[in-house]
Amino acid sequence: MSQLPAWQKKLLRPEDWQHLQSDYTSLQDAHAGGKSPHLDKYCLPPARLSLHDVGSIEASLPDMQWYIQQTLDHLARNETDEAMKFLGVLCHWNEDPGCPCAHSSPINEATLRRLLPPTAGLANKNYLFGYGGIADIGKYTLPEEPYRPQLLGTTIPEAAARIYQHQRLLRAHAAALIIPLVQAEIAGNADQADLHRQTAALYNAKHVADILYNLFCLQEKRFAIEEVEALKTQPLTAWEPDTKMQMISHPYYVTPFLINQSLDAGRKLHPLAFASEPETETTISHGIGMGTPYTLNYKIGPGSVFDRLTCRVGLHPTAGASGKVAFAIIVNGVVTAKTKFLTPADKPEVIDVSLPETDIVTLGLQTIPHPESNPLHNLAVWGEPDLIRAEHVPFRLDH
Repeated sequence: MSQLPAWQKKLLRPEDWQHLQSDYTSLQDAHAGGKSPHLDKYCLPPARLSLHDVGSIEASLPDMQWYIQQTLDHLARNETDEAMKFLGVLCHWNEDPGCPCAHSSPINEATLRRLLPPTAGLANKNYLFGYGGIADIGKYTLPEEPYRPQLLGTTIPEAAARIYQHQRLLRAHAAALIIPLVQAEIAGNADQADLHRQTAALYNAKHVADILYNLFCLQEKRFAIEEVEALKTQPLTAWEPDTKMQMISHPYYVTPFLINQSLDAGRKLHPLAFASEPETETTISHGIGMGTPYTLNYKIGPGSVFDRLTCRVGLHPTAGASGKVAFAIIVNGVVTAKTKFLTPADKPEVIDVSLPETDIVTLGLQTIPHPESNPLHNLAVWGEPDLIRAEHVPFRLDH
């Protein structure tokens, strides 16, 4: 809240900010177990899911839009206290996955304790759970560093799409801190453990600052021109894939793709580039290195937010002469674009596909090896895959 611009801080009375901060960010905890039916109106959104975890995109997007809309509707009717209750639940729902605990861990408690056996003094402590655990203890404060909240959307669907995207990234960030935190506790290094907790809390606070900033920008329909301009394209690499790792041909046999870098046949890392372009001709700012055959899947929504996907595709300079790969884009299960088989001598091809206005858009980036190609030479590159923002996005989706 401290990082919001002055014009937003003036929108509410001090007591409203205080209620949001102190009283209304734990409503779903009070509601758990059916103990407080009077909180049903705030804690039972249309698509029932856990208001502590990252849910499926199919359930999360409608509910995030619902919470934003409920908050805005109550603010419009000058029912500020009610608005803060809905906003508090939304913030709590987004904060929980940012804690290095059960809300973010990709493995369960038993597996984590097998990987990192507790010392005798920690045998009675849970690793991932707050009650009797080590995840949410310690003595730390948020460092006082300036942060400018980001505009995530100028409409409710767009804001919800990016809040959900950032919630998933928040969970991944917190998950990466779990093992270092447990190791610090096992080593008896309380200061190092608190540093990891502080790192998670700061990342979390920035995410919530973005949510608050966007909600009040939506309320006032006040958007900075340069921030709106920045929304026009979004790197697909900034989204977390919805894909399962699988073993494919070498060299990408265990990790089928890499973000913003590429492997050669000997598994050395290289910056992304195209074989047929001089290194000084173009720079690939973001993209994906990938082996064959593989399909990298994403789920994006609502479909009304982005209407196109663009990218360039080709083989990496380290690809051998026997490399020969076709690239395809699959949208909602249908191949909407497919290149010829490209060799290292071929110029990269441009792909530009339209995206439908379905509730959820499933994207697949697929590499197809030629039957006579050498997998070690099939070093595919997706250069600058970008989601292009639709020109006209409805302010709200009533369904």
